[in-house]
Amino acid sequence: MMREFAFDIVYETGADPVMDVFIEYPTLVGEALHGCVTEDSFWRVERLTGPTAALDSVERLRLDETVRTASVTETNCTATRTHDVLDRSEDERVIYTHLDGIEDGDSVQTLSARYLPSGSLFCTTRREARHRWRIFLQSDEKVGLLYDALSANLRSGLSFHMSHLGEAEEWGHDSLGSVSLPPDQRRAMRAALDHGYYRTPREITLDELAGNLDVPRSTLSYRLRRAEERLVTGYLGET
Repeated sequence: MMREFAFDIVYETGADPVMDVFIEYPTLVGEALHGCVTEDSFWRVERLTGPTAALDSVERLRLDETVRTASVTETNCTATRTHDVLDRSEDERVIYTHLDGIEDGDSVQTLSARYLPSGSLFCTTRREARHRWRIFLQSDEKVGLLYDALSANLRSGLSFHMSHLGEAEEWGHDSLGSVSLPPDQRRAMRAALDHGYYRTPREITLDELAGNLDVPRSTLSYRLRRAEERLVTGYLGET
C-alpha cells in the first residue's frame, strides 16, 4: 500500500519573494507536480491561476536568475536553472522549472531525495502564506529523518506544520491537476464556501452574500453557476 506524507511550510512576509506575491494576492493559487531526478536535481511544473498582476510578478521572479527561492535552509542553493513558460493567459500561467547540480542549500525535494525512496511523487499547493506538500511514496521507513530535517533546520521566517502520515488516499485525476477559474468566479466561490453558502442548512442567503461582496445578486448568481459548471465539467469531463 502506497503511503502519503503531508505537511505545510508557512512563510512570514519578507521571507521569500515568490511567497510574498501569494501573500499580497490572496486569490493567487499555485498547484504543482514535482519529481526528483537525483539528489541534486529536480523538476517542477506549476500551474498558477489568479490576477494578471500576480502572475506577471511570479513569472518575472521565476525567470530572474538572481532570485533563488528553492532552499528552505539558511544557505541558498546554487544550481543550473532552466525555466520555461509553457502556457500564458490573463488568468493562468504554466511554468516549467528544472534545477540541476544543486549544491549548498537544501530544498524540500533534495532533502526528500536524501531520505525517501526513489520514484516519490510530490503535489503541492501554494495559497497566501502556506505552501502545502503531499508526498506519495512507496515506504515511509525514513520519513522521520525528513521530518527532523524540515522541522529543525528551516531558515528564519519559515515554519513547519505536520499534517498527516498514512495510507495514500484521494489520488484520482483531480489530485494531479486543477480546474482554472477566472478571478471573479474564484472570489465568488471562495466567499460562498467561507460564509457557509454550501453547507446544509445554508448559513447565508445569496442576497446576503451579494451584499457582503458588494455585487448585484444576478451577477453573483451567474458567477457561481459558471464556476460550478466549470468545476463539475473539469472533474467529470465533457459529456
